[in-house]
Amino acid sequence: MKIKNVTYSFFQTLCLIFLAALFIIFSKNTRKGAYDGLTLAMNTVVPSLLPLLIIFLTFMKSSANNILIKLFGNFSRVFFNLPKAAFSAILFGLVGGYPTGALLSEELFEAGEIDSNQAKRLMCFNFCGGFIITAVGTVTFNSTRLGVMLFLSNALSSILIGFILSFKEKRLEKSEYSLFSFTSLGDALTLATPKAAQSVIVITAYIVLFSALSSTVKIPEPLLPIIEITNGVCNGDFSLPLTAAFLSFGGICIHLQILGVLRKFKMSYFEFLLFRLISSVLSYFIMKLLLYFFPVDLSVFANASTPVRLSSVNVTLSVLLVA
Repeated sequence: MKIKNVTYSFFQTLCLIFLAALFIIFSKNTRKGAYDGLTLAMNTVVPSLLPLLIIFLTFMKSSANNILIKLFGNFSRVFFNLPKAAFSAILFGLVGGYPTGALLSEELFEAGEIDSNQAKRLMCFNFCGGFIITAVGTVTFNSTRLGVMLFLSNALSSILIGFILSFKEKRLEKSEYSLFSFTSLGDALTLATPKAAQSVIVITAYIVLFSALSSTVKIPEPLLPIIEITNGVCNGDFSLPLTAAFLSFGGICIHLQILGVLRKFKMSYFEFLLFRLISSVLSYFIMKLLLYFFPVDLSVFANASTPVRLSSVNVTLSVLLVA
């Protein structure tokens, strides 16, 4: 075991020295890439994710969340065998974009609303690109209808996995949910804003890092959908079911953004990765089924405009960092 740890540490040392050497030798490219990454973050991630994340976290910390759970919390208990308090995290995770589900699940865990096992199960399916309709469908492929179908294939895949996993543990007994305490909107906003800002800063740091690296090392185009979802899907030539599968997987770069959350739950990344692969397969066949009943004119692709980035990290050396 000691020899194995030493070998692993030696490998890490070589990787970090190699990365540092790249930054020094190609400092001009590194600076340009870092600048481009920071520009991407400021123009795309911060304005699109930060406001929504503040709103969602404020909602969950305020008394408004109690009302929502009081009305719809049984959906979480009946369909996912999770506490009623998990309903908001599931709902906002589906519509808020890839990192949102993980961040809101972390909020539930830190508040003691769910235990470690429930948090792990939640992370197996609470992962969906909420901006698929607008960014991929309307903007990239010039078809809102197509965007809705791609989103449905991803959302239904997540919901199906969550429902199947609900039988993994003993069913929760039916219980009443009452309003515990009143939290003003101002107090909730004060608590939520620093949390949201800290999360966005971490995501921005990944953007800058991978953008700097991408100025030196390029990832082959066939690997882009697996490594970095936006460039791979929006610039690639894939069938619609395969596009749905890639969107459900989310890309390794997005996975890296939520590794910290997985560690808090003591969840193995490979377990998370397994369910991303399962979700991709389900999304593929769900999209084929949707296309069977609702055919889409593929001519919409001919009018595709400049793609909008869904993920917030560039592609370079993702595989190396995962290793």
